[in-house]
Amino acid sequence: MSNEGKHVSVHYVGTLDDGTKFDSSRDRGEPLSFVCMAGQMIPGFDVAVRDMEVGQTVNVRLEPSEAYGERRDDMVISVPIANMPGAENARVGMRVVLGGPMGQPMPAVVYAMDDETITFDLNHEMAGKALNFEIELLEASETEEHHCCHGRGHGHGEGGCCHGEGHGHHHEDGECCHGEGEGCCCDEQ
Repeated sequence: MSNEGKHVSVHYVGTLDDGTKFDSSRDRGEPLSFVCMAGQMIPGFDVAVRDMEVGQTVNVRLEPSEAYGERRDDMVISVPIANMPGAENARVGMRVVLGGPMGQPMPAVVYAMDDETITFDLNHEMAGKALNFEIELLEASETEEHHCCHGRGHGHGEGGCCHGEGHGHHHEDGECCHGEGEGCCCDEQ
């Protein structure tokens, strides 16, 4: 049975080929939850969880193409220090967040610098690396397309909740179900 489209909860430990641990939900004491195959995770992790059963533990090795991709030389950029106020205080290896063309945050590492130029590496820190994961599937449940507000005014779609009128809740098309039809939670008020 596939977990595709389900809300899943997993514990995982991520290591590099040399055994170095780079991440662990167990160390944080909090499982990772996501919708399987919804593009929230790196592709190989999603695929590994898709066919697991609750309680099962698997060990997978993901090639860079299944994880954060290969390192790209075009993701290493150099900028004149004079164009970046404060850049003269940066140090090689420092993690920074740059502003992208549309103002979006772009995590980077100071790769190199001299008196006139600073070079940033915008590749993900795990780009180009094979990743190993031990994954334990803790839970898998169907996602709910319609969430009931139980008359508390939490809107659904543009129209909001209509429980206050004694009817039902809004579906994806914004129309009230008036307590009829599959997926309506009016009887749960």
